[in-house]
Parts: sequence; C-alpha cells; structure tokens
Amino acid sequence: MSIEVIKDQVFHFLSSDQPEVMAIKGEWGVGKTFSWKKFLKEASSTNKVKLERYSYVSLFGINTLEAFKYTIFENVVKREIIGTEASIETFKNNTASLIESLSRHSFSLFKGAPIVKTFSPAIETISFLSLNNTLICIDDLERKGKSLEIKDVLGLVSLLKEQKKCKVVLLLNDEEGGLKDYEKYREKVIDIELAFAPNPEECASIAYSEQTPNHSRLRELTTSLGIRNIRILKKIERLATLSLHLTEGFEPEIADQVLHSLVLYAWSYFCSNSNEEIPPLEFITSKGYALLGIGDEEISEPQKKWQTTLQAYNYQLTDELDLLLAEAVKTGYFVEEDFKEKASTKNQQIIASKSENSFSDAWRLYHDTFNDNGDEVINGLYESFKKNCKYITPLNLNGTVSLFRELGEAHKASEIIDLYIENRKYEAELFNMKENNFFGDIRDQEVIDKFNKVYNQSVTTETAKQVLDRIAGKNGWNQSDEVVLANTSVDEYYKLFKTETGSHLSSFVTTCLKFGQLGNANYQQKEVASRATQALRKIASESEINKRRVNKFGVKLEDA
Repeated sequence: MSIEVIKDQVFHFLSSDQPEVMAIKGEWGVGKTFSWKKFLKEASSTNKVKLERYSYVSLFGINTLEAFKYTIFENVVKREIIGTEASIETFKNNTASLIESLSRHSFSLFKGAPIVKTFSPAIETISFLSLNNTLICIDDLERKGKSLEIKDVLGLVSLLKEQKKCKVVLLLNDEEGGLKDYEKYREKVIDIELAFAPNPEECASIAYSEQTPNHSRLRELTTSLGIRNIRILKKIERLATLSLHLTEGFEPEIADQVLHSLVLYAWSYFCSNSNEEIPPLEFITSKGYALLGIGDEEISEPQKKWQTTLQAYNYQLTDELDLLLAEAVKTGYFVEEDFKEKASTKNQQIIASKSENSFSDAWRLYHDTFNDNGDEVINGLYESFKKNCKYITPLNLNGTVSLFRELGEAHKASEIIDLYIENRKYEAELFNMKENNFFGDIRDQEVIDKFNKVYNQSVTTETAKQVLDRIAGKNGWNQSDEVVLANTSVDEYYKLFKTETGSHLSSFVTTCLKFGQLGNANYQQKEVASRATQALRKIASESEINKRRVNKFGVKLEDA
C-alpha cells in the first residue's frame, strides 16, 4: 500500500469523531510510528483532527492493565499542542482537570487524610474514567510486558471505543511472534487495517525533508540500495549533516564522495548481520583494485555477489577519506582535524584529475571499452603517470603496477615505481607501509620492498638514545621508533648502556627488552630485544658485579 493511500486513510480517520479502531501493520523500522506522528501533526496543523485530546502510549515493558490505563491518562495532551511530548506540565493539567471534575461529595470521602496520600491512589483509580472522546495511539503491541496479554489489550481497546467513544490507533510489527491473539480477535475489534509497506523511495521521502542537506542525492543513494529502515535513514541524515559543512571550500566531488560512502557504509554496518546478501563493512573497506578485476585474489561465491553489489552502486576504491567515514559510521562522530586533512589530500587529487591528460582520464581507456587496446592502455597510463605522479596515491601506484605486470610489462612496472619514489622521496610518511597500507591492498612485493627501504633510510636520522628518551616508561611509540631501535647495532647498545647512568639506564634497558615480550611481536620488535640482550650479555661477562646487575633484568647469560 502506497504512502499516499495510507495518508489519505489516516486523514479520513482523524477528520471524524466516530469511535473507530485502526491498525497499522508493517515491518520493523519502516517508519510506522514516524509516519503516524508526521501525518497527525500535519492533520492537526490544518484543523483536520476532530477530537480535542490525544494520548500516545508505547506498550514496551508495560506489564499490567492498570499501568496501561494510567499511562494513557498520563500522556494526554490537548489537540492544539499535538506534536509536543507529554510532560510534567501536561500531567499536572490533566490531574487538575480530573480533580475539578469530582463533585464536592467526592471530596468528603477523603476528609481527614493528607491530600497527597489521599489523591495519588484516587487519581490512579479514577483517571481512566476521564478518557472520553480521546484520540489514542497504542504503539509497540508486540513488545508489551510478559504479564500483559494481547487479548486484554484488545479488550480495553474495545471498551475505549464502545463505552468511552474514543478513536484508537494500533501500531504493530507484523513480523514479530506472539501475535496469535491479535489475529484471533482482530475481526471483533479492528475496523480498519492498513498494511504499511512503503518502497525505498517512499521511505526516503518520509525520512528526508527539504531541510535535509543534499536531500535529493541522499534519496537517490538510499533508494538505489533499497534502504527502508527509517532509523538507519535518520542515522545517515545525522552523519551527512555533521560532515557536509566540513566539505565547504573543497571541490563538489568531495561532498558527493562523503554522501556516497556514508550511505553504503551505514547500510552495510547496520544491516549486514541480519542479511547475508549485504556486504559486511570489513569486506568493503578492504577492497582496492580487486574490484576492478586486477589481481589474482580468490574469492568465495558470497564475496562475488558482494562485489557485484558494490559495482552496481558504482563503488570502486576505498581510500583514506573513506576509511575515516567508515569509522565515523561506527562511532557516530567526526574528528574535524582528521576529516579536513584527508579531504584536503583527496581534493588535490580531484583538482589534478580535472587537468588535461590527467591520470584518471588515462584509466578511462581501461574502464570504458572492451576493445583489444592493451598497448594503448599501457602507453596512456605510462605517459600520464610520469606527468601526474605527484597526485597519485600508493594504492593507485600498486594498481597500475599490478596491471602492467598482468599485461606483460614488468619493466615498465619497475620503472614507474622508481619514478614515483624519485618524485616523492621527500614525503617520508608516504612510504610508511605500516600506517598507510591500511587494508593490505598494496601487495606488489617490489613496491613494498622499495617503500620499506626508503622509509627505513628516512627515519634512521634519530639515534637510539633520542628515541628511548622519548618512549622509555611509556606504552606508545610509532613504527619509525621501531626502525631506529631495530637498526641500532649490538655495539651501539653496549656503548649506550655503559655510558647511561641513573634511573634512565634501568628505563632504557626494560623498554628495549619489553619489545621482545609483546604478543605477536613483529620482526623489528624482536630484533630490538635481541640486540639489547646481546649487549647486556657482553656487559655481564665483564665482571661478577655486572653479571648480577644484568641478571636482575631477567636476562639469561647464555643462549638457551
């Protein structure tokens, strides 16, 4: 049933004071409650709501019929403030009106008792009697407390209609179990039953108003993935609102990438656990040039389907900005400084891609045809690479190198690696494989080996003493610190330990040895501990007193 039909039926229901019961059924999360409140508020603002009072009640966790009755009373608001949540103020007004309605004879029943103690239970008892001619929405029927029976709820609904002249709306998730009594008694109680099953485009229209940033693009993207869950659509809206103002001043492609990736990542993160057809977020963010058919990676049948889904969504590569967006989907926030740093880097690449003979244009020779044009692709990429390598990421380099090798151009592959390093050699952190190879998609061994060599040479300008001065006694260090310490010789450690005195000496020694005690220690970490250990053994061999000094650090004086 379309949203417009639902809306027309709701408006017709609201515009009459005839006692009726309407049920709106649909899947969890498709926007039943959201739409009901939206339609009710619109109808109220245009004076289409006939009854003067309204109460919204969620049955979630309500265990008794008495609690249910009193909750209806607690949440009553006047027609003119529909859209405003019930509050202490509205409850006070309801209570005052109830007390005023009691006759003076009623007050005499409570003479001699403290007013608070007297009227609290009295109000709870009498409150239900005041619920005449009230519009009541009962939500979450399937989530009621265990002690409250559906047949009792429906019995009360029938009473509200027949004796209290109320109009009642029931909202329920028809996919949930435990609704047998609803099906059994529905014909006796329900006058109108609507199937709320909006399509993805209608769900996007429900969730996104004209005030939503880039609402048209968001609707297009969420519809293309078939997202119908309003809660997820609203999470996407929130993240888009948080991030889009951070893209101001960048090329418009940055804002579009942010929306394109956020929609995909939110859909994946919140839905993949319950639907095997949806690619998990870890799968998406680990995909590089494999999505373009480059590389010999073996993938399973489900992964093939996931890749087809990503290609249909026009998702090709995961870059550093994307990884930041994926993390924001998980955490719900952005670190502005990090966002702008990644966006700025990507922005430079986009500007470069708009220039004549850009690298992205050269890749069009690969993407946009099935012609047998291998030589043209190689030559085009090769010439463009030489002109644009300043703007090419390591991942782009790896993908280009992989394609060259697969097309029999290993020599050109090695040549562009060397060209890249020569042009970017002063950007030391660019070659940091531990930090920059986030998803392990830089796999070409020549790229990895040459990058590691460049990085290791760039960071060994610091001495072991300088590094240990910074990190000793702390739990944090970076890869460059490991590189310096792993490249420090046994003799250099010997000299350092012999010349250092005071508390620094003990701190230096324990820090070096700690690297070897880490779980899953890598080669460099093991090398630091090994070289420091060898230096300590050399010191221990010099005298009995030094032997005892070294022994207190737990160092064995002979190889096991």
